[in-house]
Amino acid sequence: MNKLRITLTSFLAYFVMSAVISPLGIVSGPIAGHYDIAVTTATAGFSYLTAGILAGTLVSLVIFDLFRLKHIVLGCSGLTCVSLACIYLVDSYLLFPVWLLLAGLACGVNLTAAIIVITNIYNTRLRASMMLLTDSFYSMAGVLSTWLAGRFILQQLHWGSAYLLAFLVALLIICIAWFSSFPSTSRRESSELAGSSGKYWPAQIFLVGAAILVYLTGFVTIYSWIPNYTQAQFHLDADMAGGLVSRLFLGMFTGQLIMFCLALKFAPTRIIFIAGVLATLLSFSLWNIDSAAGLTVSMFVLGLVTGGLLKLVIAFGTMLVSAPSPRMISFLIFNSALGTALAPALSAVIVARYDMVAALRFTSLCYCVMIVLLVWAYVLQRRMGEMSEPAF
Repeated sequence: MNKLRITLTSFLAYFVMSAVISPLGIVSGPIAGHYDIAVTTATAGFSYLTAGILAGTLVSLVIFDLFRLKHIVLGCSGLTCVSLACIYLVDSYLLFPVWLLLAGLACGVNLTAAIIVITNIYNTRLRASMMLLTDSFYSMAGVLSTWLAGRFILQQLHWGSAYLLAFLVALLIICIAWFSSFPSTSRRESSELAGSSGKYWPAQIFLVGAAILVYLTGFVTIYSWIPNYTQAQFHLDADMAGGLVSRLFLGMFTGQLIMFCLALKFAPTRIIFIAGVLATLLSFSLWNIDSAAGLTVSMFVLGLVTGGLLKLVIAFGTMLVSAPSPRMISFLIFNSALGTALAPALSAVIVARYDMVAALRFTSLCYCVMIVLLVWAYVLQRRMGEMSEPAF
Protein backbone atom coordinates (compact mmCIF):
# COMPACT_ATOMS: atom_id res chain seq x y z
CA MET A 1 0.00 0.00 0.00
CA ASN A 2 2.86 2.38 0.71
CA LYS A 3 4.25 1.75 -2.77
CA LEU A 4 0.85 2.54 -4.28
CA ARG A 5 0.52 5.71 -2.21
CA ILE A 6 3.87 7.21 -3.15
CA THR A 7 3.32 6.19 -6.79
CA LEU A 8 0.05 8.11 -6.70
CA THR A 9 1.80 11.21 -5.31
CA SER A 10 4.18 11.02 -8.28
CA PHE A 11 1.33 10.87 -10.77
CA LEU A 12 -0.51 13.71 -9.01
CA ALA A 13 2.60 15.92 -9.13
CA TYR A 14 2.25 15.96 -12.91
CA PHE A 15 -1.49 16.50 -12.58
CA VAL A 16 -0.88 19.65 -10.49
CA MET A 17 1.70 21.00 -12.93
CA SER A 18 -0.72 20.68 -15.84
CA ALA A 19 -3.62 22.10 -13.81
CA VAL A 20 -1.53 25.22 -13.15
CA ILE A 21 -0.31 25.73 -16.74
CA SER A 22 -3.32 24.67 -18.84
CA PRO A 23 -5.82 27.45 -17.88
CA LEU A 24 -3.43 30.16 -19.14
CA GLY A 25 -5.40 30.95 -22.28
CA ILE A 26 -8.69 31.03 -20.37
CA VAL A 27 -7.67 33.28 -17.47
CA SER A 28 -5.45 35.76 -19.34
CA GLY A 29 -8.49 37.69 -20.63
CA PRO A 30 -10.20 37.98 -17.22
CA ILE A 31 -6.87 38.95 -15.63
CA ALA A 32 -6.42 41.72 -18.21
CA GLY A 33 -9.95 42.99 -17.55
CA HIS A 34 -9.60 42.79 -13.78
CA TYR A 35 -6.34 44.76 -13.64
CA ASP A 36 -7.06 46.95 -16.70
CA ILE A 37 -3.99 45.83 -18.62
CA ALA A 38 -3.40 44.47 -22.12
CA VAL A 39 -4.04 40.77 -22.71
CA THR A 40 -0.50 40.45 -24.06
CA THR A 41 0.84 41.86 -20.78
CA ALA A 42 -1.27 39.43 -18.77
CA THR A 43 -0.10 36.50 -20.89
CA ALA A 44 3.54 37.56 -20.66
CA GLY A 45 3.24 37.43 -16.86
CA PHE A 46 3.01 33.65 -17.10
CA SER A 47 6.64 33.54 -18.20
CA TYR A 48 7.36 33.75 -14.46
CA LEU A 49 5.67 30.37 -14.10
CA THR A 50 7.94 28.72 -16.68
CA ALA A 51 10.94 30.51 -15.16
CA GLY A 52 9.96 29.07 -11.79
CA ILE A 53 9.73 25.56 -13.23
CA LEU A 54 13.21 25.91 -14.73
CA ALA A 55 14.52 27.24 -11.42
CA GLY A 56 12.87 24.30 -9.64
CA THR A 57 14.67 21.76 -11.81
CA LEU A 58 17.93 23.62 -11.14
CA VAL A 59 17.31 23.57 -7.37
CA SER A 60 16.65 19.85 -7.67
CA LEU A 61 20.31 19.29 -8.50
CA VAL A 62 21.20 19.93 -4.85
CA ILE A 63 18.09 19.81 -2.68
CA PHE A 64 17.73 16.02 -2.62
CA ASP A 65 21.19 15.70 -1.07
CA LEU A 66 20.18 18.06 1.73
CA PHE A 67 16.64 17.07 2.74
CA ARG A 68 14.54 13.94 2.96
CA LEU A 69 12.38 13.18 -0.04
CA LYS A 70 9.20 13.10 2.06
CA HIS A 71 9.93 16.54 3.52
CA ILE A 72 10.61 17.93 0.04
CA VAL A 73 7.31 16.59 -1.32
CA LEU A 74 5.40 17.96 1.67
CA GLY A 75 7.16 21.33 1.55
CA CYS A 76 6.76 21.86 -2.20
CA SER A 77 3.12 20.77 -2.17
CA GLY A 78 2.51 23.16 0.73
CA LEU A 79 4.24 25.99 -1.15
CA THR A 80 2.05 25.24 -4.18
CA CYS A 81 -1.10 25.49 -2.02
CA VAL A 82 0.02 28.76 -0.45
CA SER A 83 0.96 30.30 -3.80
CA LEU A 84 -2.33 29.35 -5.45
CA ALA A 85 -4.29 30.58 -2.43
CA CYS A 86 -2.46 33.92 -2.62
CA ILE A 87 -3.36 34.24 -6.32
CA TYR A 88 -7.01 34.11 -5.23
CA LEU A 89 -6.77 36.11 -2.01
CA VAL A 90 -4.16 38.82 -2.73
CA ASP A 91 -5.56 41.35 -5.19
CA SER A 92 -2.33 42.77 -6.59
CA TYR A 93 -0.96 42.34 -10.10
CA LEU A 94 2.52 43.33 -8.89
CA LEU A 95 2.56 40.26 -6.63
CA PHE A 96 0.89 37.97 -9.17
CA PRO A 97 4.21 37.09 -10.90
CA VAL A 98 5.70 36.28 -7.47
CA TRP A 99 3.00 33.68 -6.78
CA LEU A 100 3.47 32.21 -10.24
CA LEU A 101 7.24 32.03 -9.74
CA LEU A 102 6.86 30.25 -6.38
CA ALA A 103 4.24 27.85 -7.75
CA GLY A 104 6.51 27.03 -10.70
CA LEU A 105 9.49 26.53 -8.40
CA ALA A 106 7.55 24.11 -6.19
CA CYS A 107 6.13 22.21 -9.16
CA GLY A 108 9.55 21.94 -10.79
CA VAL A 109 11.04 20.30 -7.71
CA ASN A 110 8.02 18.02 -7.28
CA LEU A 111 8.26 16.83 -10.90
CA THR A 112 11.82 15.72 -10.26
CA ALA A 113 10.81 14.11 -6.97
CA ALA A 114 8.17 12.12 -8.84
CA ILE A 115 10.73 10.64 -11.26
CA ILE A 116 13.10 9.89 -8.37
CA VAL A 117 10.33 7.96 -6.57
CA ILE A 118 9.44 5.94 -9.67
CA THR A 119 13.10 5.20 -10.42
CA ASN A 120 13.72 3.96 -6.89
CA ILE A 121 10.69 1.74 -6.37
CA TYR A 122 10.25 0.15 -9.82
CA ASN A 123 12.63 -2.16 -11.65
CA THR A 124 13.85 -1.30 -15.13
CA ARG A 125 11.13 -3.36 -16.78
CA LEU A 126 8.25 -1.40 -15.23
CA ARG A 127 9.98 1.95 -14.83
CA ALA A 128 9.34 3.21 -18.37
CA SER A 129 5.64 2.31 -18.20
CA MET A 130 5.21 4.08 -14.87
CA MET A 131 6.90 7.19 -16.23
CA LEU A 132 4.58 7.12 -19.22
CA LEU A 133 1.59 7.12 -16.88
CA THR A 134 2.72 10.48 -15.48
CA ASP A 135 2.09 11.94 -18.95
CA SER A 136 -1.42 10.49 -18.93
CA PHE A 137 -2.14 12.28 -15.64
CA TYR A 138 -0.71 15.47 -17.14
CA SER A 139 -3.05 15.20 -20.14
CA MET A 140 -6.01 14.31 -17.93
CA ALA A 141 -5.42 17.41 -15.82
CA GLY A 142 -5.21 19.57 -18.94
CA VAL A 143 -8.68 18.45 -20.00
CA LEU A 144 -10.28 18.79 -16.55
CA SER A 145 -8.64 22.07 -15.53
CA THR A 146 -9.48 23.92 -18.74
CA TRP A 147 -13.10 22.68 -18.60
CA LEU A 148 -13.50 23.75 -14.98
CA ALA A 149 -11.79 27.09 -15.60
CA GLY A 150 -14.16 27.79 -18.47
CA ARG A 151 -17.17 26.91 -16.30
CA PHE A 152 -15.98 29.11 -13.44
CA ILE A 153 -15.31 32.09 -15.71
CA LEU A 154 -18.69 31.56 -17.38
CA GLN A 155 -20.31 31.71 -13.95
CA GLN A 156 -18.44 35.02 -13.42
CA LEU A 157 -16.45 33.67 -10.50
CA HIS A 158 -13.05 35.17 -9.63
CA TRP A 159 -10.47 34.14 -12.24
CA GLY A 160 -8.31 32.71 -9.43
CA SER A 161 -10.92 29.97 -8.99
CA ALA A 162 -9.46 28.41 -12.15
CA TYR A 163 -6.68 27.08 -9.90
CA LEU A 164 -9.02 25.42 -7.40
CA LEU A 165 -8.43 21.97 -8.91
CA ALA A 166 -4.65 22.35 -8.67
CA PHE A 167 -4.97 23.57 -5.08
CA LEU A 168 -7.13 20.61 -4.03
CA VAL A 169 -4.89 18.02 -5.69
CA ALA A 170 -1.76 19.58 -4.11
CA LEU A 171 -3.58 19.34 -0.76
CA LEU A 172 -4.34 15.68 -1.53
CA ILE A 173 -0.64 15.05 -2.16
CA ILE A 174 0.14 16.45 1.30
CA CYS A 175 -2.43 14.16 2.91
CA ILE A 176 -1.11 11.06 1.12
CA ALA A 177 2.57 11.89 1.63
CA TRP A 178 2.06 12.60 5.34
CA PHE A 179 1.13 8.97 5.98
CA SER A 180 3.66 7.43 3.58
CA SER A 181 7.32 6.44 3.64
CA PHE A 182 9.59 7.56 0.81
CA PRO A 183 12.90 6.14 -0.46
CA SER A 184 16.09 7.57 0.95
CA THR A 185 17.85 10.19 -1.15
CA SER A 186 20.97 10.55 0.99
CA ARG A 187 24.16 11.14 -0.92
CA ARG A 188 25.34 7.92 -2.54
CA GLU A 189 28.94 6.86 -2.74
CA SER A 190 30.34 7.79 -6.13
CA SER A 191 31.36 4.17 -6.68
CA GLU A 192 27.68 3.26 -7.02
CA LEU A 193 27.55 5.00 -10.36
CA ALA A 194 28.09 2.22 -12.85
CA GLY A 195 30.81 3.01 -15.32
CA SER A 196 32.21 5.77 -13.13
CA SER A 197 35.84 5.72 -12.25
CA GLY A 198 35.09 7.19 -8.87
CA LYS A 199 34.17 10.84 -9.20
CA TYR A 200 32.32 11.45 -12.43
CA TRP A 201 29.21 10.28 -14.22
CA PRO A 202 29.82 8.21 -17.36
CA ALA A 203 29.77 10.11 -20.63
CA GLN A 204 26.52 8.38 -21.61
CA ILE A 205 24.59 10.40 -19.00
CA PHE A 206 25.66 13.67 -20.59
CA LEU A 207 24.85 12.37 -24.08
CA VAL A 208 21.32 11.43 -22.99
CA GLY A 209 20.95 14.81 -21.24
CA ALA A 210 21.99 16.60 -24.43
CA ALA A 211 19.57 14.44 -26.45
CA ILE A 212 16.71 15.45 -24.15
CA LEU A 213 17.62 19.14 -24.45
CA VAL A 214 17.84 19.00 -28.25
CA TYR A 215 14.62 17.00 -28.59
CA LEU A 216 12.57 19.41 -26.45
CA THR A 217 14.02 22.39 -28.30
CA GLY A 218 12.86 20.94 -31.60
CA PHE A 219 9.49 19.78 -30.30
CA VAL A 220 8.51 23.12 -28.75
CA THR A 221 9.60 24.87 -31.96
CA ILE A 222 6.97 22.87 -33.87
CA TYR A 223 3.93 24.02 -31.95
CA SER A 224 5.38 27.50 -31.54
CA TRP A 225 5.51 28.17 -35.29
CA ILE A 226 3.20 25.75 -37.09
CA PRO A 227 0.11 28.00 -36.57
CA ASN A 228 1.87 31.06 -38.02
CA TYR A 229 3.43 28.99 -40.81
CA THR A 230 0.10 27.52 -41.93
CA GLN A 231 -1.61 30.92 -41.84
CA ALA A 232 1.08 32.34 -44.10
CA GLN A 233 1.48 29.27 -46.34
CA PHE A 234 -2.10 28.04 -46.69
CA HIS A 235 -4.04 31.19 -45.72
CA LEU A 236 -5.87 29.46 -42.84
CA ASP A 237 -7.64 31.48 -40.21
CA ALA A 238 -6.29 31.52 -36.65
CA ASP A 239 -8.83 28.98 -35.40
CA MET A 240 -7.98 26.37 -38.04
CA ALA A 241 -4.24 26.96 -37.64
CA GLY A 242 -4.52 26.50 -33.89
CA GLY A 243 -6.43 23.27 -34.53
CA LEU A 244 -3.23 21.76 -35.96
CA VAL A 245 -1.62 22.06 -32.53
CA SER A 246 -4.66 20.37 -31.01
CA ARG A 247 -4.15 17.52 -33.47
CA LEU A 248 -0.57 17.18 -32.31
CA PHE A 249 -1.55 16.90 -28.65
CA LEU A 250 -4.44 14.56 -29.42
CA GLY A 251 -1.95 12.31 -31.17
CA MET A 252 0.38 12.56 -28.19
CA PHE A 253 -2.33 11.51 -25.74
CA THR A 254 -3.15 8.48 -27.89
CA GLY A 255 0.55 7.73 -28.34
CA GLN A 256 1.13 7.80 -24.57
CA LEU A 257 -1.45 5.07 -24.05
CA ILE A 258 -0.03 2.96 -26.89
CA MET A 259 3.55 3.36 -25.67
CA PHE A 260 2.49 2.44 -22.13
CA CYS A 261 1.29 -0.92 -23.44
CA LEU A 262 4.36 -1.39 -25.67
CA ALA A 263 6.74 -0.58 -22.81
CA LEU A 264 5.29 -3.49 -20.82
CA LYS A 265 6.41 -5.90 -23.54
CA PHE A 266 9.40 -4.37 -25.29
CA ALA A 267 12.64 -2.80 -24.04
CA PRO A 268 12.53 1.05 -23.99
CA THR A 269 15.49 1.43 -26.33
CA ARG A 270 13.77 -0.48 -29.11
CA ILE A 271 10.72 1.81 -28.87
CA ILE A 272 12.91 4.92 -28.57
CA PHE A 273 14.88 4.30 -31.75
CA ILE A 274 11.86 3.29 -33.83
CA ALA A 275 9.83 6.28 -32.61
CA GLY A 276 12.82 8.61 -33.02
CA VAL A 277 13.41 7.64 -36.65
CA LEU A 278 9.70 7.91 -37.48
CA ALA A 279 9.49 11.31 -35.77
CA THR A 280 12.47 12.56 -37.77
CA LEU A 281 10.94 11.44 -41.08
CA LEU A 282 7.60 13.01 -40.17
CA SER A 283 9.29 16.27 -39.20
CA PHE A 284 10.59 16.54 -42.79
CA SER A 285 6.99 16.43 -44.00
CA LEU A 286 6.06 19.52 -41.94
CA TRP A 287 7.93 21.81 -44.30
CA ASN A 288 7.42 19.79 -47.49
CA ILE A 289 3.67 19.07 -47.54
CA ASP A 290 1.76 21.39 -49.87
CA SER A 291 -1.74 21.08 -48.38
CA ALA A 292 -3.31 21.91 -45.02
CA ALA A 293 -5.14 18.56 -44.97
CA GLY A 294 -1.89 16.65 -45.36
CA LEU A 295 -0.25 18.72 -42.66
CA THR A 296 -3.13 17.95 -40.30
CA VAL A 297 -2.51 14.22 -40.73
CA SER A 298 1.24 14.65 -40.28
CA MET A 299 0.75 16.58 -37.04
CA PHE A 300 -1.49 13.87 -35.58
CA VAL A 301 0.86 11.03 -36.58
CA LEU A 302 3.87 12.98 -35.29
CA GLY A 303 2.12 13.33 -31.93
CA LEU A 304 1.28 9.63 -32.03
CA VAL A 305 4.92 8.50 -32.39
CA THR A 306 6.35 11.06 -29.94
CA GLY A 307 3.65 10.80 -27.26
CA GLY A 308 5.82 9.05 -24.70
CA LEU A 309 9.25 9.58 -26.24
CA LEU A 310 10.54 12.00 -23.60
CA LYS A 311 9.75 9.74 -20.64
CA LEU A 312 11.22 6.72 -22.44
CA VAL A 313 14.47 8.61 -23.02
CA ILE A 314 14.56 9.62 -19.34
CA ALA A 315 13.93 5.99 -18.37
CA PHE A 316 16.77 4.95 -20.70
CA GLY A 317 19.05 7.45 -18.95
CA THR A 318 18.25 5.96 -15.54
CA MET A 319 19.25 2.51 -16.85
CA LEU A 320 22.76 3.64 -17.71
CA VAL A 321 23.91 3.29 -14.09
CA SER A 322 23.23 0.56 -11.56
CA ALA A 323 22.03 3.03 -8.90
CA PRO A 324 20.86 6.34 -10.44
CA SER A 325 21.30 9.13 -7.92
CA PRO A 326 18.73 11.90 -7.34
CA ARG A 327 21.21 14.42 -8.72
CA MET A 328 21.59 12.44 -11.94
CA ILE A 329 17.82 12.22 -12.38
CA SER A 330 17.55 15.95 -11.62
CA PHE A 331 20.13 16.60 -14.33
CA LEU A 332 18.00 14.79 -16.91
CA ILE A 333 14.84 16.66 -15.86
CA PHE A 334 16.72 19.98 -15.89
CA ASN A 335 17.70 19.42 -19.52
CA SER A 336 14.06 18.92 -20.47
CA ALA A 337 13.09 22.19 -18.76
CA LEU A 338 16.04 24.02 -20.32
CA GLY A 339 15.13 22.82 -23.82
CA THR A 340 11.54 23.97 -23.33
CA ALA A 341 12.72 27.38 -22.11
CA LEU A 342 15.28 27.90 -24.90
CA ALA A 343 13.07 26.90 -27.83
CA PRO A 344 10.89 30.04 -28.16
CA ALA A 345 13.80 32.48 -28.10
CA LEU A 346 16.11 30.37 -30.28
CA SER A 347 13.44 29.66 -32.89
CA ALA A 348 12.47 33.36 -32.93
CA VAL A 349 16.08 34.24 -33.81
CA ILE A 350 16.02 31.71 -36.68
CA VAL A 351 12.73 33.11 -38.02
CA ALA A 352 13.98 36.70 -37.73
CA ARG A 353 17.15 35.89 -39.63
CA TYR A 354 15.68 33.49 -42.19
CA ASP A 355 11.99 32.46 -42.20
CA MET A 356 9.48 30.08 -40.62
CA VAL A 357 10.45 27.25 -42.96
CA ALA A 358 13.98 27.47 -41.55
CA ALA A 359 12.57 27.07 -38.03
CA LEU A 360 10.76 23.88 -39.07
CA ARG A 361 13.91 22.60 -40.76
CA PHE A 362 15.71 23.32 -37.50
CA THR A 363 13.26 20.91 -35.84
CA SER A 364 14.27 18.14 -38.24
CA LEU A 365 17.91 18.87 -37.46
CA CYS A 366 17.19 18.61 -33.73
CA TYR A 367 15.55 15.22 -34.15
CA CYS A 368 18.50 13.95 -36.22
CA VAL A 369 20.97 15.14 -33.59
CA MET A 370 18.87 13.48 -30.86
CA ILE A 371 19.09 10.10 -32.61
CA VAL A 372 22.86 10.43 -33.09
CA LEU A 373 23.37 11.27 -29.40
CA LEU A 374 21.19 8.38 -28.20
CA VAL A 375 22.88 5.88 -30.52
CA TRP A 376 26.25 7.12 -29.31
CA ALA A 377 25.19 6.66 -25.67
CA TYR A 378 23.81 3.19 -26.43
CA VAL A 379 26.99 2.05 -28.22
CA LEU A 380 29.20 3.30 -25.37
CA GLN A 381 27.05 1.50 -22.82
CA ARG A 382 27.04 -1.77 -24.73
CA ARG A 383 30.83 -1.63 -25.06
CA MET A 384 31.07 -1.27 -21.30
CA GLY A 385 28.59 -4.12 -20.88
CA GLU A 386 26.76 -2.25 -18.12
CA MET A 387 23.23 -1.85 -19.42
CA SER A 388 20.99 -2.66 -16.43
CA GLU A 389 18.97 -4.99 -18.66
CA PRO A 390 19.24 -6.19 -22.28
CA ALA A 391 18.28 -3.31 -24.52
CA PHE A 392 16.71 -5.43 -27.26
